[in-house]
Amino acid sequence: MSKPFGIFLFAHSLGYSCFFLRIIFVGWYVLEKTDSLFLVGLLSSIPIIIFPLGSIYGGKFADTISRKLVVVIARTSEAILLFLTALFINLEIYPLVSIGIISIFYGISNGIGAPSRINMIIDILGKENVSKGNSLSELVASVAAAIIPAIASLLLNILTVEEIFWILPLITFVGAIAMYILYFLLPKQIITRKKSDNISFIKAFSYAFKDKHLSPIFAIGVCVIIWGLIQPLIPAYSRDILNVDGRGYTLIQSANYIGAIIGCVILLKFGNKIITGKLISLWMLLFSVFIFIFFSISNPFFAGISLLIANLNYAIWITSLISSVQTFSDEKFVGRNVSIFAIMFGIGGFAYMVGGFLGDLIGMYSTMLIACLLIITINLLVLSYSKNYRKLNLG
Repeated sequence: MSKPFGIFLFAHSLGYSCFFLRIIFVGWYVLEKTDSLFLVGLLSSIPIIIFPLGSIYGGKFADTISRKLVVVIARTSEAILLFLTALFINLEIYPLVSIGIISIFYGISNGIGAPSRINMIIDILGKENVSKGNSLSELVASVAAAIIPAIASLLLNILTVEEIFWILPLITFVGAIAMYILYFLLPKQIITRKKSDNISFIKAFSYAFKDKHLSPIFAIGVCVIIWGLIQPLIPAYSRDILNVDGRGYTLIQSANYIGAIIGCVILLKFGNKIITGKLISLWMLLFSVFIFIFFSISNPFFAGISLLIANLNYAIWITSLISSVQTFSDEKFVGRNVSIFAIMFGIGGFAYMVGGFLGDLIGMYSTMLIACLLIITINLLVLSYSKNYRKLNLG
């Protein structure tokens, strides 16, 4: 593994951890202060909801200007914004309003940086190694995400739910420094895609929709949106049914990330051999099964195991999809195609909010069941009607 890629993995793992740690911390903080699933979903998901706005421009930046420069600016902005979040929460300056407003800018920054960050793997390793690079990237990020919540759980013994927010800007700042180092290590990016400068996002979307390989991949990618319905239900279920406190909840989330680690190890072991259309759908079907099991039991240990296995399958699925998009995309579209996928992730933020609303309205179990049935239906429909998807094989 090259030194630049090692630094990239380190910086990416910290940024990834902070993005999802923020969801955990905000979700638990809002639940403690308001006892409202709707507000948990709303305030936790604002960065994800706003993410597409930044991704639209981020995809074009990834195709037309230096990716490493975009990532450095985005990471620095995120560190500053997380610092302001912790400051307003601890000084009790309209904390819920502050979370909401700052989260808008945090989501835009993440959206702008994401396409460049993802495609830096191509710059460092080359397109032929993108699957391995994505697997290593997700593995290292998942290891960090599994360890950091466990550390946060221990820190909750000495820190309040407000003070714990100071962890986020600290970690992001270290990641930003690593990206600064990487900026000077990597050679100057040669921009050869001048023809792509004037390609609109709509044209890029039309290209992806018409492509025989990409169109079914993006159809399956809709499951990222449905995944968002489930997320605000997990902290409430952990507290009300599993009867765990904030420390127990972070440990359950650590099990979630351990599943992602195992999934990435499986991908590294078997590589492109297991990135096929049929297997991609299998991973998401298994995710639905084990999420159903999680919400059907009341033992915290077995619930954690179910969440672990569910996220194992989700990690293989999401990494396989991203690798497929990067592999089948024309070079002049690759940044914007990745941004389309990032936008789906952002729309999942709306689903996150809807999931919280439905959890309050019809109950956690019914909401989860709707989400799982939608995931199963989409995968079976694409498998049934797309011959190209059934034949998809990166191996």
